[in-house]
Amino acid sequence: MTGAGGAATPITDLTLRGILDSRGHPTMEADVWLGPARGRGSCAVAIAPGRLERRRRLRTGALGPLRDSETGRLLRGELVGVTHDQEDLDARLRALDDRHHVGADVTLAVSLAHARAAAALAGEPFHAWLAGRAGLTPGLPRLLVNAFSGGIHGTAAPDSFQQIMIIPRSGSALGDVRVALDTYAALERTMADGNGTAPISASSGFLPGGRDLAWQLDALGRARAGTASTLGVDVAAEHLRTERGYRFQGREHGSADFAALLLELVRAHGIEYVEDPFDPADVGAWQAFLPAARELGAAVVGDDLFASDAGRVRPGLADAVLLKPSQAGTVTATLAAARAARGLGLRLAVSHRSGETEDTAMCDLAVAVGAEWIKIGGPRRGDRIAKYNQLIRLTETLTPEGAACHVPSSSRI
Repeated sequence: MTGAGGAATPITDLTLRGILDSRGHPTMEADVWLGPARGRGSCAVAIAPGRLERRRRLRTGALGPLRDSETGRLLRGELVGVTHDQEDLDARLRALDDRHHVGADVTLAVSLAHARAAAALAGEPFHAWLAGRAGLTPGLPRLLVNAFSGGIHGTAAPDSFQQIMIIPRSGSALGDVRVALDTYAALERTMADGNGTAPISASSGFLPGGRDLAWQLDALGRARAGTASTLGVDVAAEHLRTERGYRFQGREHGSADFAALLLELVRAHGIEYVEDPFDPADVGAWQAFLPAARELGAAVVGDDLFASDAGRVRPGLADAVLLKPSQAGTVTATLAAARAARGLGLRLAVSHRSGETEDTAMCDLAVAVGAEWIKIGGPRRGDRIAKYNQLIRLTETLTPEGAACHVPSSSRI
């Protein structure tokens, strides 16, 4: 890293610690110093990581400083006192993970911490520093607001959508937040029990408690009445896959029948965003589904399909790539996946994980790459509210012309 005066600035100190994610489970946080500039980063945690993503290393009960741990000593020995630009640091972190299995939770925490320290040393806002390295056009994303959580978030075997989401379309970021708050509050009143409380999942969507999909969509329709919004779903089909097809709503469906079922739901409910409709290995189903969904005005988005890996991003399967930094394991790998998507004319969404921290880097990332969507959960819980608040702050950093969210190019997308 080069400092303001042009001199190279080595990493002068590095601290790794175990902290708690939003589910009360341990995850990794790092502090990196570049001279006087300190950066901090942490890693969100998935309930069930996709089989293609970089894996975290489980450290049950690891809380507090890990300076004298095997991983802490390894990182300090390899990185402290050495000058790195971000790309070099991230390549070294990836190599350390490949050789010593330090885990994507460690590599991402250190990578984010270094990136923030580098931005501070350069005197740049973090989103602007990321945008400079991404080489893409910044912009404000539209919100994907988790309304109902199912699938692996429920208590039984996954049998339905993992998320049903509200997509505000007021035309401005602040207006979208207001739509999200109003719709979520209306749904909360519907879901409240006799004590006035409504159960929510780790990702801040309401838990339907045995109510079927038809009931959920009807309740969400009433809550959305009078608002400027549409719907999105995360099918998370990797978790619905069986030997003969997909388990959904009490039945098993072959790929073609499942595709037909999904398309009918898209048509009937005006769903504009369909994430992971099939297992990553079910390539033929993705290829057949994409043009049919487009005809109905719905965007098909790949999460587990691409796993935030530039090498896996290819055309003809989806309209958009979902970015999760913890899948990629480093800042550089995440930005590479974003560039790969843009190079193929694909759109971008940036997503949280089920086990979040207070880290708001995903908001800066979404703005830096000009993502069309951002998925940060429902507007409840401090870890999610922190991200809503960061998006509100970021609206002040763009020009008035850039303050509007991405406007759909058709009546639905």
